Amino acid sequence: MASTMSSYNEESQEAVVDLNELYGVRDGTLFIVDASPPMFENHSRDRPEEKEVSYFVQSIRRVKESLKQKLSWNRQDWMGLVFFGTKECDPNSDMKNILTIQKLLPVSIDCLKEVIKIDEKNKWEQYRDSASSTDYPLHDVLWHAAQLFHDKNVTMPLRRVILFTCQDNPQLTSDEKHRIRAQAKAYNDLNIKLFVVGLGESWDHNLFYKDLEILSRDIDADNYKTTSLNDLMDQVVLLSRNMSKLAWRFGQDVNIDVVLRNLVAKTQYLKKENMSKETNAPLTSKTCYVVAKEVEDEENENDEDEIETSQPVASTDLEWSIKYGGESICFTSREKRSMKSMRPAGIDVVCMKPISSHLLYHFETPYFVLPSDKSTRKDNALLFDALLNKCNEKELMIIVLVTIRKYSIPLLYTMLPNVKKGGFYLYRIPYKEDVRSLSDILSQYVFNDETKCPFSPKAVELLEEIIKRIGINDEPKMCSNPKLQSQFKAVETLALDLEKSEPIVDDTLPQTEKMRKCVKDLLEEYNEIFKSDEPPTKKSKKIQEAAGKLDTMSKEQIRELVKNNTIDGYTVAQLKMILETLPLKRTGKKDELIKRLKDYFNN
Repeated sequence: MASTMSSYNEESQEAVVDLNELYGVRDGTLFIVDASPPMFENHSRDRPEEKEVSYFVQSIRRVKESLKQKLSWNRQDWMGLVFFGTKECDPNSDMKNILTIQKLLPVSIDCLKEVIKIDEKNKWEQYRDSASSTDYPLHDVLWHAAQLFHDKNVTMPLRRVILFTCQDNPQLTSDEKHRIRAQAKAYNDLNIKLFVVGLGESWDHNLFYKDLEILSRDIDADNYKTTSLNDLMDQVVLLSRNMSKLAWRFGQDVNIDVVLRNLVAKTQYLKKENMSKETNAPLTSKTCYVVAKEVEDEENENDEDEIETSQPVASTDLEWSIKYGGESICFTSREKRSMKSMRPAGIDVVCMKPISSHLLYHFETPYFVLPSDKSTRKDNALLFDALLNKCNEKELMIIVLVTIRKYSIPLLYTMLPNVKKGGFYLYRIPYKEDVRSLSDILSQYVFNDETKCPFSPKAVELLEEIIKRIGINDEPKMCSNPKLQSQFKAVETLALDLEKSEPIVDDTLPQTEKMRKCVKDLLEEYNEIFKSDEPPTKKSKKIQEAAGKLDTMSKEQIRELVKNNTIDGYTVAQLKMILETLPLKRTGKKDELIKRLKDYFNN
């Protein structure tokens, strides 16, 4: 079927926008911060650079960091901020000692500006002066948070309330604590999860708040695990989502309800907006299928063929054709999908094997299998845990056939037990065509009694020592995404109304100068053992000599270079080495580096 693309009319655009608002994927996070007097006392933190910072400011900074990353990662998510335990309250509200700083809305620059004012503009002092030492409306603020979620008629797969407080056992009556527990239990019916962030070294989670988290999530006390603050903030920024709910089938009558959770998500950057040149307004485009018919213009024979379009065609009316035996066979979209449906969605057990026989092929990103919290089957979690413990005890892995969706192709996976995390890792088993053989390439580097190693044991020991000195633990959290960091700076620049942001430091680049200093005493021995057949060029020799001189250059020598303006002839790499010896900041362009040196010696 011939088809072309056309734009929707305005009414269709409004309808699609409404559907996206109603059915789009988003998460809702509401931060509740305790604003009572104990939160404003100065306390030491685990990080030395942030000592003497009150718990209240610590909480606000965590909210600020989450907002910055949300603005760069995903603008669809909703966030809000509420204070309780303060003398201030919302206007036209019967809730006392509760102040809504930011209603539950999509993350925006305005929300970030308000949080920055509290932290960096010392607006927190205003809330310190209005802190209430008598009223602690924990029940009311939990009810208020549930009401904020209830007022939003949008689809949210995850609704989360995060409470920051330093009072692990608030001074409340037994009746008031009972009301709070009842409200926490109501969170489970409203599909809201409560997380409590305890601040302070003497915090004891078991005194009061452990029961609230268990009631809100409807989990057993044996399966309860506390979540660290860093892990919780990582979940807020980048949540591991449930891919699907499947039935793990062991036969005709034995099934376990499980959820398939992804472990890795693709980095989402800020989207580019198309702007109108005339009005500078954002432009949106919508597409649909229409039937196209070519009509020749009899009057103008030299003109190109015109396209006469009809009404838009629904996606259900589209057909796909394939030629077989000289004839075109057409299929509807439903028939096309049904060809992929070989078995119902679920996990089918094939066999069990020792973990030692696993080939360690990481063909695709693995999933993680957990028991479903919403299962109605009796002893669903008990059977899952028993199977997990037995596989871990006997060091067995399970070979399964997984059909993630109804119209998806079944694929073979291995399930590796992990008792610590309470589930199975799911690794895809590749086909033979997907595995690359390196035997032919690596065979020339295999050394044995027949093929001797060309280097002496002394050279091997030297390389091992060099690797030991410059080796680092390769962890993703050690290096930040430079593109994402530049977007963080852009968001912060807009929020603070700055003209220009400072350049970012790319952590992914190797610190060659620092590595050279670590192995400086071994380089001479390395050059003697691994001598190059070709003599170094004059240019490279000059560079090496200049680098050696810069390492030993004194402060007075650098001052003379700046005074005589001979510093302008140095390269960017050489200027950075000079700045490191002072030491000064090494980032920026050549003009900025020279200006930094001149300002340093002129002041």
